[in-house]
Amino acid sequence: MSKSGAQTMNPLDGVKNYQVFYGHPTDAILKDMQNYDLVIIEPLHYTKAQIDLIQSRGTKVLGYISVMEVATWNTGLMSKLQAGDFFTRNGQRVHYPEWDSYLTNIASTHFQGLLLTEIQNQVIAKGIDGVFMDTVGDIDNEHLNNPTVLKQQRDGLVNFLKQARAKYGDIAMVQNWGFDTLETSTAPYVDGIMWESFNADTIKSDAWSQNMIKKLQAVDTKHSVKTLTISTRQSAESHKLAKDAGFIHFHEADEYVNWNAGLVTRTATIAPAPSTPTSTPTSTATSTESTVKPAETAPKTETAKPAETVAKTETAKPAETVTTTETAKPAETVAKTETAKPAETVTTTETVKPAETVTTTETVKPAETVTKTEAVAKPTTTPVKATTPAQTTSSSAPKVADEKKVTSKKDEKKKKHVKKKAVKAKKHAHVTKQDAPKGKMCGKAKQQTAAFFKFFKL
Repeated sequence: MSKSGAQTMNPLDGVKNYQVFYGHPTDAILKDMQNYDLVIIEPLHYTKAQIDLIQSRGTKVLGYISVMEVATWNTGLMSKLQAGDFFTRNGQRVHYPEWDSYLTNIASTHFQGLLLTEIQNQVIAKGIDGVFMDTVGDIDNEHLNNPTVLKQQRDGLVNFLKQARAKYGDIAMVQNWGFDTLETSTAPYVDGIMWESFNADTIKSDAWSQNMIKKLQAVDTKHSVKTLTISTRQSAESHKLAKDAGFIHFHEADEYVNWNAGLVTRTATIAPAPSTPTSTPTSTATSTESTVKPAETAPKTETAKPAETVAKTETAKPAETVTTTETAKPAETVAKTETAKPAETVTTTETVKPAETVTTTETVKPAETVTKTEAVAKPTTTPVKATTPAQTTSSSAPKVADEKKVTSKKDEKKKKHVKKKAVKAKKHAHVTKQDAPKGKMCGKAKQQTAAFFKFFKL
């Protein structure tokens, strides 16, 4: 049942992977986005033509809007706000200094109108599939202790959602956090909810989180509301936990300002042989050109071309075979000397020892796999386990976790610096702010109120 009443599917049905990115796109990023089922972006950075390009292979796009906060950087929206559009407590506006944003009064019909205009200009006009509504969790965070205000704000949010449905039909609508508000108020009107900080080490041992998983599953059964989860640590474990719960997971390590390239490879529309598995995650920078997986064919047959060539002559034929690309450094070495070890090895054994040419990946023809990248020159940097189906069909989050282990302290400091700059540039301030209150929620700080206990009682 759609949120507008007609019988139809949830627009998030079929979404298996997604990524959140609030930075400015490049041509490479736009191309890589086509590999995902869903991307969540800052629509201010995109043109309609760019959105069309992302969607050309079936990728759905959600555009970001902030519902319960307005940041001062957004001077266009700030200039339109009236006094009643700000939420006030004891006569004072609620200001978040670390983000330089103000809590809004979603009960204000004027503010609701401004948000609807934002959706029209930045989402509908650009052909974006729907909206990602950030800061909805502020309703629960800020007003849980005041039932009267809490109801007022929830009613205001529901009125806004009803108007959006009336104006824009079955666009996808996803809210960020606000679990209590979802179950009590918004579930009939939204298609999804995001759960940030979905880290296995916390979720598995936290009673609140375990209870919430069950509640979200029940909401999905009743109202068709999908849960999108995001982890920042324990990538593999968090991904499995989310998958077991029926959630859609993404592992984020860069606070949404850096595009995590190559985590997903979509080959259904480009591979000429459907039975051929997708290429390894390390070659996804040219994933649209990778239509074969030599690693799968070489171990199964002794007819691999490099092996046949070398077996017939003691001269380093692999060098002659690979010299068609400028990327195969082992081939260059064999071409320069007649004592190349690959040639010597092959003359003494019939096994496919040119694997020494491409080392541990068992990929016999790296030049055919990625013809436009020099990354194949040293395939030894790619663990063999990276080619497992589980990682190519998922967000390949385990690989991201492995890479993070070798990140130096200097790199970490540099990322923190980039993050701080990005906050000032408004690329992700609206999302990183959520980390603090949500971490506290997972830590059960929100369970200190009687209202919270009443809601979450099984």
